[in-house]
Amino acid sequence: MKLLPIKKRKIAVLFTAGLGDALLFVPLLKALKQKQFIITGIFYSRFDNDCIYDNSLLDEKIHIKSKVQLLLYSIAHFKKFENVYHNHMGIGKLTAFSIKACSKRFTSTNNKGGKRNRTIVDDLTDAEQNLHLLFSTGNSYIRSVDAFCLPQTFLQPSIIKKFVPPGMPYVVIQISAGNNATPYKNWSAERWVNLVAKLCQNYPSINFVISGDHTETRYNRHFSTFPFNNCIELIGKTTVEEIFNLVAGSTGYIGLDSGLMHIAVTLQKKTVTIFGASNEKLYGYAMLDSKNHAVIAASLSCRPCSSWKAPNTTRVTDPLLCPDFACMKAIGVYQVYTTITNHFNW
Repeated sequence: MKLLPIKKRKIAVLFTAGLGDALLFVPLLKALKQKQFIITGIFYSRFDNDCIYDNSLLDEKIHIKSKVQLLLYSIAHFKKFENVYHNHMGIGKLTAFSIKACSKRFTSTNNKGGKRNRTIVDDLTDAEQNLHLLFSTGNSYIRSVDAFCLPQTFLQPSIIKKFVPPGMPYVVIQISAGNNATPYKNWSAERWVNLVAKLCQNYPSINFVISGDHTETRYNRHFSTFPFNNCIELIGKTTVEEIFNLVAGSTGYIGLDSGLMHIAVTLQKKTVTIFGASNEKLYGYAMLDSKNHAVIAASLSCRPCSSWKAPNTTRVTDPLLCPDFACMKAIGVYQVYTTITNHFNW
């Protein structure tokens, strides 16, 4: 393969959202690396999602905390990049101006009107839509879950020992998604308590690590009086780097459509994921690898209604306006418990 000159191989990827969206760039980053591009990751997000990447996929990481800082960076690096890639997440006019200033091209998928650099294709998953920034539609389809696996991980045993006693296998459970602001993704706390209690009681040789961020600490009280020694409650007690390492050392993930689910997949862990209003065909992995990734979703005609492209609007146009969140309430504890035990072969 004939390489472009170094100057023409300098490109950037703009990260503006959370963990899940950041990890859905993995197939694109791997494709860019195969073409030997020199990649800068520009992290303009309130989430600490940069620590999931090392120099195997990014040659440089830039952390931007404000619009002014982004503007100053673009002025100091005027036309530095041959191209900057960005997904469908909306950005303001000043952000777009700054990115265009530091790059000769700005390739993005924008579903909110205006000029589109890349066409929105309904049957492409989010990760495939990101690949579409580089390839034609036909070359953007992902055939294997291996496309999401991180080339190398920076596992730190000391972090795992800090939270989990050695000698026993453990599973990471996330009982809330979307920073506790997306009820259409979240199962009730009472059902999680019943499920975890059943798992702890029936599988005393496995530790169950309950995870979550600082916005979800209201769930702590449900587990504070648990009479099970194999339940380790860590909601709001870990950083992104720490939970990344905890997932890396685990035997699998149980939870919701969230950043931790995507972390588990990139680290080649088995997953069981409950999907509510979001589309498991866009964000899930069971279609690529049903042996290792199981999905639980209610069979309702109104779902999935949460999607940035082709949402089901037969009942509501905004999933937050759903009157009952039936897609989550229809999923029972026994169904989830049975799926978990069968999937993990316990």
